Amino acid sequence: MRVGLDVSKLFGPRDGVARYTASLVEAIAELADERGGTPSLYLYPLNADVDASSWNELLARLPGGVRGGPRRWPRRSDVDLFHVPSFTDPGSFDGPVVFTIHDLTFLSHPHFHVAKNLNHCLLGTLRALANGATILAVSHATAKEVQRWFVLPRGRLHVVYEAASTGFVALRGGDFDEARRRVAERFGLYGTFVLTVGSFEPRKNLSRLINAYGGLDPELRSGAPLVLVGGGGWKRDEVFAGAWPDFVRDLGAVEEEDLVALYNVATVVAYVSLVEGFGLPVVEAMACGTPVLTSNTSSLAEVGASAALCVDPHDVEAIRGGLAALLADRSLRRRYRQAGLARAAEFSWRSTAEQAVDIYGEAVATMSTGTRQ
Repeated sequence: MRVGLDVSKLFGPRDGVARYTASLVEAIAELADERGGTPSLYLYPLNADVDASSWNELLARLPGGVRGGPRRWPRRSDVDLFHVPSFTDPGSFDGPVVFTIHDLTFLSHPHFHVAKNLNHCLLGTLRALANGATILAVSHATAKEVQRWFVLPRGRLHVVYEAASTGFVALRGGDFDEARRRVAERFGLYGTFVLTVGSFEPRKNLSRLINAYGGLDPELRSGAPLVLVGGGGWKRDEVFAGAWPDFVRDLGAVEEEDLVALYNVATVVAYVSLVEGFGLPVVEAMACGTPVLTSNTSSLAEVGASAALCVDPHDVEAIRGGLAALLADRSLRRRYRQAGLARAAEFSWRSTAEQAVDIYGEAVATMSTGTRQ
């Protein structure tokens, strides 16, 4: 089976969908390598202008069985199936299409988006559904949203979780000491701090998190900054008016190795987004052994389950109470650390790749027998 996969997102900002795409490609390529090259994986940059050096650099990082597509857009003569892991319009490909839906906030919460992104997501999703694509939802919460907005025949909607990439692990001994030195030297962070990871978009709820943090008991907050990693996003002016308070440290985007170190060294990771399709930072933090404060809404309650402290993201007092509890109580942090490590182990890209390849096979078989609805 020849599988085409859109990798446009790998040539832009390293956001959540880009990380999903990179991890999916690597996991399927490794699985194919173990299975003697099955499926054969062909990559296409549908929505990106890519120079030859960047393209070759991408291929060089992957197992030898991965091939660059012969052109920017796939044809049925090239591949048996085409997977779009972002919201890119799959175009006129006339074979079976698999389309990942990360969330439907562009429909349920359009005010959180700018027009360009809203139109991009809506067009790609509608084109995929109209062409009979098989849908991968990254959580049961997202699957419920798909069912709320669209009517799909049985068998066209599957829940396939994502996971933290393999580099996100709990460091111990000398490796942890090195991470602590790295965080101190690169970012000037020593001792206690709370970390939040994500873009500066209104739905990430940074304004309430900052307000909650600012209202903590001064002794609890003293010398313990709120550290922001990510940046980018849109409608930043709606996130927080004016300059950051003096207890906020904005690190911007960081390399993955630095992010792993920050997760490990942080006292608490706070991710109290208003709505998410999955919530990758929650799993990444748990995989690194850091206690997590997250929301009791959308997919975050599903992913965090009982392994994270979940609060109402609309309630500043609830967020503040969760922060205070975790910062003040070492035994509580220890309990969430152990629960988080166990929960994170339930998610793996190996499992994601195996499920995806099985779904590819079903989609190809269904189209070949003419039974697709």
